[in-house]
Amino acid sequence: MKVLLFAAAAIALACASVAGARPAAPPTMHSGVLTVGLDPPAVGFQVGTLRGQKVINPHGYEIDVAKGIAAKLGISKVNYVHVPFAVLFRPGAKPFDLAFEESTITVARQRAVSFSTPYFNANQGVLVSKKAASAGKVPKSLADLRQLQICAQAVTTGLDYVQHRLHPTKRPLIYQTTAAAFTAVQNGSCEAFVMDVPIVASQKKTKPNAYGPVAGQIITNEKYGAVMSKGSKLKPFVDRAIKSLTASGTIAKWQKKWFNINFSKLHVLK
Repeated sequence: MKVLLFAAAAIALACASVAGARPAAPPTMHSGVLTVGLDPPAVGFQVGTLRGQKVINPHGYEIDVAKGIAAKLGISKVNYVHVPFAVLFRPGAKPFDLAFEESTITVARQRAVSFSTPYFNANQGVLVSKKAASAGKVPKSLADLRQLQICAQAVTTGLDYVQHRLHPTKRPLIYQTTAAAFTAVQNGSCEAFVMDVPIVASQKKTKPNAYGPVAGQIITNEKYGAVMSKGSKLKPFVDRAIKSLTASGTIAKWQKKWFNINFSKLHVLK
């Protein structure tokens, strides 16, 4: 009888412990805060005001995703810090929990950082200058594109494609920021900017008279992931949140909200 009573008490205690157990808190840098790295502007994805190392009043698709992840993690406060894209993939500790900077997941980058599960799919796009367009130099094929003065942003998959797969006849112009490359297209020193389709298409849509057409896209089947320190313990929490937001249709709703562009109708350069 005593044995039975003891066993019953043990079971009751175990059940009480399970019932009272709480999910583990997400291992963020600062308890109750999600610190997100950004590098604005990227029209549609993230736009905000830089004030020192902080990004003030950011908005865009990636900001909605960041807030959605925070909500899934039970975190009410999100801080945004400026992290230049050029330094994003350097090995070592990061000043953020995760960074949203339209970062394509690649094997080479995964040697230095960890990526979340994908939150966006993209190909490379080609934005042509008005000067090139007026001269009848809008490319219809990759062979046409090779003949133009191409530009790209440093440390991007667009630059990697240009240098290692396209092999243009002229040395490409390389800029440290997306904004600098867009300026070069606008003033005509760059005839064709190779960059992710959603970025160039959104910029063209925002400033339609500043550039020539988006000549088309190059099928590269890239996937964007949030960047975290290598081996981050936060990764499984973030992955679960993104998968949940995708399954519920929330991710698709945000993409329509911020882009509303049918990328599938863009001409494919082959």
